[in-house]
Amino acid sequence: MIRIQNILLACLYVLMLWFFVEIVTARPPQAGAPDTVFGISVGDFANLWSAGAITSTQHLSTLYTPDLFRAWKAAAFGHPVIDNPWIYPPTILPLGVLASKIPLPAAFLLWDFSTLAAIFFLLRRCGLPWAAAALCAASPAELLDLIYGQYGGITGCLTFAALTISEARPVLAGLLLGLVSIKPQAGLAAPVALLARRNGWAIAAAAAMFAALALLPVLWLGPDCWLWFFSRLSGIARRIADAPFGQGYQLTGISVFWMLRSFGCSIAISYAIQIAAALLSIVAVYFLWRRKNTERRVLVALTMLLTLFITPYGYSVDLVGYSVALVALAPARGAKMSFLEGVLWLWPGFAPLVTFLSGVLLTPFFILAACVLAWRQLRTA
Repeated sequence: MIRIQNILLACLYVLMLWFFVEIVTARPPQAGAPDTVFGISVGDFANLWSAGAITSTQHLSTLYTPDLFRAWKAAAFGHPVIDNPWIYPPTILPLGVLASKIPLPAAFLLWDFSTLAAIFFLLRRCGLPWAAAALCAASPAELLDLIYGQYGGITGCLTFAALTISEARPVLAGLLLGLVSIKPQAGLAAPVALLARRNGWAIAAAAAMFAALALLPVLWLGPDCWLWFFSRLSGIARRIADAPFGQGYQLTGISVFWMLRSFGCSIAISYAIQIAAALLSIVAVYFLWRRKNTERRVLVALTMLLTLFITPYGYSVDLVGYSVALVALAPARGAKMSFLEGVLWLWPGFAPLVTFLSGVLLTPFFILAACVLAWRQLRTA
């Protein structure tokens, strides 16, 4: 029976790979388009690369004005581009500038190889066996990160590593957590965990790293970089989040807010329930970390999962931490997983197709199921 289940999971994984290939090659790339690599769109990484190139000229008005940003990319790439505005904080801009110094295809490949190597390093340092680390790196969520050049994988693993070593090496844990501020969705609950354990050194180190990352673009670009970010971000992000459900980017959404919007709930009701889910998750994380003599890996995994209920804005590329948590929860503490855990692990790869076919977003239910598995292990640890 176990062999049949493993074969079924392997077949589903191969089917998912075929699905990914169909998605990324659905539209033939424009001849010579620099935002494609080997025929695969790298639009998300192309945004970072473009932001770096624009930042090099210090034209922040172009970066934080969607119409101007889209026009710049269309002129640079030589063909029309999708509306994908820049909404990230200035902390990531130095990395974009470095990436823009080399051609986009080379920068994209270098980014993917570097982040994959970093993920392996972090997970191995956290005590995961090679097979388990490989299972995390081959997860559907991480494959999506590699396809689009996103950084949900590295931020998820940084958060997992920081929480894992926060007691033994608090300063290093804080520094790692501070790096997550480049895309903070994966680490929203981590400060609560540190606060619950009264881990002042880790909190101070995280604050210092964030301050350094925040100050670096100011020293180079001036305080205007943050003024542009705060004055433009809220409106742009709100329009993206509040758009009627069914937009292409929402198909890979993971939040309670977007799930409720897919059910036909109003914006007000969806936000109210999202806020309630976020508060409950924060309270749960606090009291979980107040417990003593709790098996660390299960506690960290549950924290990673509860974090996903906090933000109203998140995608399948942000589920690498979820995938790592499932691997950490495996009974053998390695690559072996139950059939249910395998299905949950595969879900980020099939979620967009299910949402497209059904019109409803179900990912929060899968995250909740993973939380139940983690809670059961926590009680028996």
